[in-house]
Amino acid sequence: MSDIPSELFRKILLRVPAESLLRFSTVCKAWRAIIGDASFIRSHATNQSSTTTLVIANSTGTRLFSLSLDSLDYNNDAHQVIDVMPLKTLYRAGVPRLPALPVASCNGLMLLSHYDVEKIWAVFNPVMQDFHEVSEFDHDSRLIGTGLGYCSASDDYKVVRIDEILRNGKIVYRTCVYSLRSGSWKVVNDCPSDFPWLSPGVYLNGALYWRSWDFIIALDLETENYDKLPLPPDLGKPFETRVDALGGCLILSCYYMMNRVDGWVMRDCEWVKLFSFGEGYGSGTRWNLRPVAYLKSKGQVFLLHDSGFFMFDIERNSAKNVTIDGLPEFFSCQFFPGSLLPLDESYAVEVKSSAGTKRKRKKKTANTRYKHAVTITDVWSRSDPLWSSEDDV
Repeated sequence: MSDIPSELFRKILLRVPAESLLRFSTVCKAWRAIIGDASFIRSHATNQSSTTTLVIANSTGTRLFSLSLDSLDYNNDAHQVIDVMPLKTLYRAGVPRLPALPVASCNGLMLLSHYDVEKIWAVFNPVMQDFHEVSEFDHDSRLIGTGLGYCSASDDYKVVRIDEILRNGKIVYRTCVYSLRSGSWKVVNDCPSDFPWLSPGVYLNGALYWRSWDFIIALDLETENYDKLPLPPDLGKPFETRVDALGGCLILSCYYMMNRVDGWVMRDCEWVKLFSFGEGYGSGTRWNLRPVAYLKSKGQVFLLHDSGFFMFDIERNSAKNVTIDGLPEFFSCQFFPGSLLPLDESYAVEVKSSAGTKRKRKKKTANTRYKHAVTITDVWSRSDPLWSSEDDV
C-alpha cells in the first residue's frame, strides 16, 4: 500500500461499489479514514453513473437484492456465477413499503412515497440502512408526480412532488420542493404540463425529467425552473413512452401497437436511435420490454423482459438471454448504484426507540453474499432479420 500514491489509491476506491467499500473500511484505520471522509463519500455518490449495479425487489417489496453486471462475460456461454447481495428494506410504522421498481432515486438514495395521505414519505439508503423522514405536507390535492435529486450548488438533496390542484377555477400542476438540509417544503413554479399519474422523475446531472404527452419535462434543481425537451423527430404515434437515466445518459423508450419498441439516447442535445425491436425478437410482447442498464463503454444495453433479462450488443446487432437462478419468481428492478451517504448524520435524522430515548442506528459493515448461477444463451445474431426499419411505425 505504501507504494501506491494516496491520490491514486483514492481514485481507485472511488470506482469500488459501496457494498465493497463497507467491507474495505474494516481492513485498517488508514482505509477507514479515507472511506469515511465526507468529501470522499460525496465524490463517490456523484460519480457512479457508469456502474452497472441493479437492485431487484420481490413482488411485495419485502426483499431486496443487489448485483453487479460487470462480472459477467457475455461472450462466454459456459456456466458462470454472480454475487448477489441481500439488502434490508425499510420497516417503519407509517412509512410505505417499497413499491414496484423503478422508484424515484438519486446517488444511492430511494424515495419511498405514496399517494395515501396517511403514509409518511422517506428517503432511504438501502446500503447504509439510513433513512430521512420527509415532513408532512398539505394533502388537499391529487398527487401526480414525484422526484428525488441532488443540487451540487447547495450540496443538498431535494424531494419533489407535483400535485394537480384547482386555482382560480383552473387546473394547475403545483410543484413543491423539500430540502433535506433545511427539512422544509417550499412552493416553486408550476409544472407546465400534466403527465401519466404518479410518474417518478428520473435524475441526471442536476435535473429531474418526466415524460409528458408531447415533450419531456425537465426541472433544474438549482434554479428550480422548468424547461421542455423535444421528442425525437418522426417519432410516429407510440401508444406509450418512458424515460430513464442509464449510464449517464437520458434514454427514451417508445412502444407501438405493432408489437415494436424503439430506444433513443440523448447525445450532445440530439436524439440518436439506440435500438429497435420488432416481431422477430424471441417470444412474448414487446410492451413488457424495458432497458434497465446502458453499458455505454461496451455498447451494450441490458433489458428486462417479463421476469427475465437479455443483453443487446448494439455494434453486432446481437442479443443473448441472461438467466440468473435463484431470483424471486416475480420481481421488479432498476439501475441503482449504491452510496455511503449517511442520512442520519448528514441531515440530522434521529431515531427514537420504543422507550422514547434517542439512539443511533447501528451500521453493518458487511453483508452475506450469495453465489447464483448464470446461463447465457444466444437469442439472435446479425444474420437474423430482426432490426426494424425506422419507417415501420
